[in-house]
Amino acid sequence: MLTANKKILIITGSFGNGHISVTNSIVNQFNQMNLPNLEVIQHDLFLEAHPIVTSLMKKWYINSYKYFRNTYKYFYYSRPDEIDKCFYKYYGLNRLINLLIKEKPDLILLTFPTPVVSLLTQEFKLNIPIATVITDYNMQKNWITPESSRYYVAAEQTKEQLTTIGISEDAIQVTGIPIDSKFELKVDRNNWLEGYGLSPAKKTLLMVAGAFGVVQGFSAMLKDMNDRADVQFVVICGNNKRLFDELTLEFSGDNNIVVIGYTKQMDRWMSSCDLMLTKPGGITISESLCKAIPLIFFNPAPGQEGENAIYFSRQGYSRITHTVAETSHVALDLLTNESELNKMKQQMTIDYLPSASENICFDLIRLLNESLIDQQLQSKVSLYAKFFAR
Repeated sequence: MLTANKKILIITGSFGNGHISVTNSIVNQFNQMNLPNLEVIQHDLFLEAHPIVTSLMKKWYINSYKYFRNTYKYFYYSRPDEIDKCFYKYYGLNRLINLLIKEKPDLILLTFPTPVVSLLTQEFKLNIPIATVITDYNMQKNWITPESSRYYVAAEQTKEQLTTIGISEDAIQVTGIPIDSKFELKVDRNNWLEGYGLSPAKKTLLMVAGAFGVVQGFSAMLKDMNDRADVQFVVICGNNKRLFDELTLEFSGDNNIVVIGYTKQMDRWMSSCDLMLTKPGGITISESLCKAIPLIFFNPAPGQEGENAIYFSRQGYSRITHTVAETSHVALDLLTNESELNKMKQQMTIDYLPSASENICFDLIRLLNESLIDQQLQSKVSLYAKFFAR
């Protein structure tokens, strides 16, 4: 499929798990395609360039969801009309130049907003195709790189936002956000639930505890919902050991509630549950769209997650809540209203765009082949110019 040896440099970032997850999905897809003349390398540019400062910024980013919401809100929405203004525009420049000199890539793929690349396209006239995978459903100005060959976006809304600021429609492809291919596989719901002592006949709420942070009263809310309706609950605590121990102790004798710590089997849980309470991260909600599991977002943080939540709510895939009491009410209302729940599931099934990683990888190969033809033409033009100059 490739007409010559080529190298792709993927620039990603470890602020949250989403950008790395998208990168891994694309790399895995390329590996499955078995292209011996393609080399794919990836770098966490900012972490490599400034490890200490980046580590501090990552801590601020994580804590901003709980403690510094207004600060992050200001950062995300700051000067939206000034596309070329960004306080970290020069961040990682030396490292990026050294990478380009060392690796000599034929294409740069961005899975993290990296404004420093725009310096190379505007001021250094970098003649390398650049493609970008936007990992949320809302366009934010730091994703924009002038002269980019391609933007891969989650939805038509994102495409419209890009064309509004002057990006050519030809440079935009609505592919959906790349997710792990295992989410597109079918799961035997009955066997999975029965394996954990749960009833396939009951509606099941999947609760990702991180959506509540460390909110007080999580166990009280869970107990209240369990008492009020004949539904069952799966709580994913992740790395929150304190919450895992607390819930395990309190609900150890309750067959209606399963408490789990960290898991790599979210695809199976999403396939087996009817409704999910989670944070509106771009990757998680794309996985839920694939599995057609409606969502509840509790008090989403301003910025990309807040915009994701608004988009999903407008599309009919989710509900947004702001208090514990409202969350309990909305969850039980949906779980006991099969008609409304099915309506949401059907809309998600209709709108889901499958095979995002595959479609992106095939298009990247086309870009690489086109860039080779351009290079050959430029080489011929240069030769003719030298000939006629004699």
